[in-house]
Amino acid sequence: MKRLHDKRFVFRRTPVLLAAAVLSAVCGSCSDILPESPATNGMKSGITIRFGIGSAQTKALNPDEARISDINVFVFNSYGVLEGKAYLNGSGGSGGPEWETALVKNAEYSIYACANLGYRVDIDSMEELKEFRYHIAYPDDYSIGLPMSGCLENVTVTGDGLTVPLERLMSKISISIDRSQLDEDVEFLVRNIRVEGCPRHITPFSRNHISDPLDFFPSGFIRKDYETDILNTEYGEDRTSGEVCLYLLENLQGDLLAGNDDETRKILPENDGRRHLCSYVEIKSEYMSDSRYSRQGEYLVYRFYPGENPGNFDVCRNTEYKIRIVPKGSGLDGTEWRIDKSGLESFAKTLELSYSSLNFSYIGETARILPYLTPESSDGNRLYWDSDDKSVATVSGDGTVTARGEGSCRIICHAADGSGCSAECAVTVKPSAYYMKIFPGNFIRCRKGDVVEISCSYFPPTAPFDIGIEELEYDKGRGIYDYAIGDDGSSVTVYTKERGSGLLYMEAGYPVNCSELIVIVVD
Repeated sequence: MKRLHDKRFVFRRTPVLLAAAVLSAVCGSCSDILPESPATNGMKSGITIRFGIGSAQTKALNPDEARISDINVFVFNSYGVLEGKAYLNGSGGSGGPEWETALVKNAEYSIYACANLGYRVDIDSMEELKEFRYHIAYPDDYSIGLPMSGCLENVTVTGDGLTVPLERLMSKISISIDRSQLDEDVEFLVRNIRVEGCPRHITPFSRNHISDPLDFFPSGFIRKDYETDILNTEYGEDRTSGEVCLYLLENLQGDLLAGNDDETRKILPENDGRRHLCSYVEIKSEYMSDSRYSRQGEYLVYRFYPGENPGNFDVCRNTEYKIRIVPKGSGLDGTEWRIDKSGLESFAKTLELSYSSLNFSYIGETARILPYLTPESSDGNRLYWDSDDKSVATVSGDGTVTARGEGSCRIICHAADGSGCSAECAVTVKPSAYYMKIFPGNFIRCRKGDVVEISCSYFPPTAPFDIGIEELEYDKGRGIYDYAIGDDGSSVTVYTKERGSGLLYMEAGYPVNCSELIVIVVD
C-alpha cells in the first residue's frame, strides 16, 4: 500500500477479488444426445451442465455481482469443430437452467461460455468466437447481471465432470475518502463521481484494448446526489467515509509512462492522443476553506487513473481497484490534471472604493463608484450595494449613485462571497448653483496597457478651466503613461505603459472656484 499526500491517493489493486461464479459440468443420465461429429470417434456419455442463477433484481445502485440470467455455451472438439451450443435464459429448475449434452469420455474438448449478454450468440466457429464483441447499451445498465465469460481449453472429459470458471468482464472500482489529514477549516463534499473513458464493447475471449475515442460512452457510470451521501459520512476517529463502487469494461492501455514511480505524476500531456483512450475516475466536490470556495454550479475536480503502478493505465477485467482518497492540508496542492481548481474562487481579503465621499450639487446628479477587490475576483466581482437612506441617494448594481434629495447617507458595498469584506462611501446632497465633478473618480486603479479616459463636468460652462499639464508631462517623463488632451479641453485620455502611480490636476475658476486631484495607480 502506498500513501500519497495532498491530492494524492492510497491505491490498492486486488486481482480477481470479485466472488467467483462457476459453470459446472457433472456426470448424469443421457438426454438429448448430440449427433456424433465426423471428427469424433467413440461412445458418448450424457453430461448435464448446470448453471447457478441469482435472485431476480432490477437495475440498482449496486449490481448483483453473482447473478447469472442467461448463458451462451459452445463446445468444440480437439479438431476445433463445434460439437454443440446452447442458449439458456434462466428458465431452468430450482438451481437454474440445465443443459444436457453428450461428450466422449477421455476425449479432449474446449468449452466456452459467456453469461448475462441478454441474447443468443449465433456463432459456429472458434475463429468467430474469438473475434466476437459484446456491446453494452448503457454504461450502468446491469439489471441482468454483470457480463461474464470463461473457458476450459483442451480438457479431458472424465467421470468427475467439469467446472468452467466465469470471470466478470468488468472491473470494479471501490472508492472511499479519508479526511483525517485535511485542515480543520476545509469542507469537502462529494456531489458526483463518475467513470470517464468508459468502453462501449469488449471481446469476451481475448483481452480488450480500446483504440478509438468513438468507442467510449460520452459519459460513463455515475453516482450523484443521494448516491454519494456515503462518501460524505465519516466513520470512526480516522474520518474515513463509506465506500462507493463503479464498474466499467476492461480497457488495457499498458505502460504509457515507463519508469514513473510517483503516482502524483501519472499525467499524460494535453497533446498526447493516448490520453483520450485511458479510463479514469472523476470526483466533483463542493469545496470551502478560509481562503477559497467553489463557485455556484462549479466544483473542485479530482481525476485519477487506476492501473497496476504509476506508469500503467490498464483497467483489468474481474479485478477490484480499492482506492482511498487522502487529501491533505488544504486539499488543493498538486498538478493541474489530477486536481482541477478552475471552479474555485478566492475569498476577498480587502475591498476598496474609488470614492470615500461624494458631494452632489443637484437632484438627479449621478456618479459611479468603482470597487477594487483583493485578490481580484474571476467570479464576476459579485457585490451587493445598498444605501442607508434612499430618500437622499440610491445605488444600482454597478455602483452608480443617484442624488434623490437633500441630506446625507452612506452607500455600502459588500462582497457577496461570505468573506465579510465591505466598504462605505459618505454621500452629501446639497443643491448648489455651481459644481465641479470628476469622472470616473479621484482614485483610479488600472493595469499596464489600459486606456483610461478622465473627464470633468462643471457648471457654469463659462468658468475658466485648467488641466495640469506640468503633472501630466512629469508622469509621462517617468514612463508611467502617455496622454492626449480631449477636444473639449476638460478631459484627458491616459495610455498606461509601466507600473507606478501618478497625479492629475484639474481646476475650474470663478464662480466655481474648485480644484481636484486624481490619483492613478498602474498595477
